[in-house]
Amino acid sequence: MISREELYTLVWAGPGKAAAAHLGVSDSYLCRVCTALDVPRPGRGWWVLRAAGTAPPPPPLPPARPGLPSHWRKGGQGLPPIKPFYRRDIWSFPPRDGSHPLVHIARVIFGRAGDGRDRKHLSTRSLNAIDLTISAEMLESALSFANGLFNAFEARGHTVRIEPRSGFIRPALENWSRPPDRTSHIPLALWSPVAPTIATISGVPVGLAILEISKEVEMRYMGNGKFDRASSTRLVDGITWTEWQRAPAGRLKLVAYSPHHPAPWRREWIEARRNSLGRMAQAIVGELEAEAPTLPHAGYFLRRPGGGPVV
Repeated sequence: MISREELYTLVWAGPGKAAAAHLGVSDSYLCRVCTALDVPRPGRGWWVLRAAGTAPPPPPLPPARPGLPSHWRKGGQGLPPIKPFYRRDIWSFPPRDGSHPLVHIARVIFGRAGDGRDRKHLSTRSLNAIDLTISAEMLESALSFANGLFNAFEARGHTVRIEPRSGFIRPALENWSRPPDRTSHIPLALWSPVAPTIATISGVPVGLAILEISKEVEMRYMGNGKFDRASSTRLVDGITWTEWQRAPAGRLKLVAYSPHHPAPWRREWIEARRNSLGRMAQAIVGELEAEAPTLPHAGYFLRRPGGGPVV
């Protein structure tokens, strides 16, 4: 495994092919690793200019930015995949506009996503998708909240990462503000991520999931497989009926949970009105900071040097 600082030293110590051979990768892949870790590297012709004594000095290594990988290992086991951080259709360069990198990637992933099994929420099988159960109409509101929340965690020294192949679990979650009444017999068919989104708070991992709340709505069959609200004044030709269905309510719920089996802990924050959760980001981080050392799974991670799950 190599850190950003070690990679920076390596690529400025000798030509790229030598550095790539040292890591056991190709020159082009080394460039991708540098891009993913936000490590500047010599441009074309720099080593020729250096031999002539006219090369400009190496640029300094910029400070690590929230959400970007800080280490790389060939094969990537136990580390976030670097592919999304060098894919050209997502990055021309890592975001410097205040967007958290995971949110920057999520905007692309969910912008291309289709409907899930419930035909109400977006669904993707991307390894790099944050835990977001959301309708297309509420996508931007959810991303805005995620951006504020993730940046609030990072500003206080707590990393937020997607953790594939890490040993962490993501339990089944519901998106109700209160238990359903008329649709309780219908099984949940919510999308769930391939990998959990984890905030590490003073060494204690906490899973984070953002879900759009569902509500029960009486719908009338309008023909051609389509439904409309039963309260609609539209006339229906032919056979019709009404039934209760679930529909996105346009409000968000944040669920924080234990990602370590078998510690059953969960905490929820629910919007009373649309976009009200975003104003609570700093307070939520503060509450989790205070609670993290007392969580059921905290002792396991705090006893281990450097923390981290069993894999």
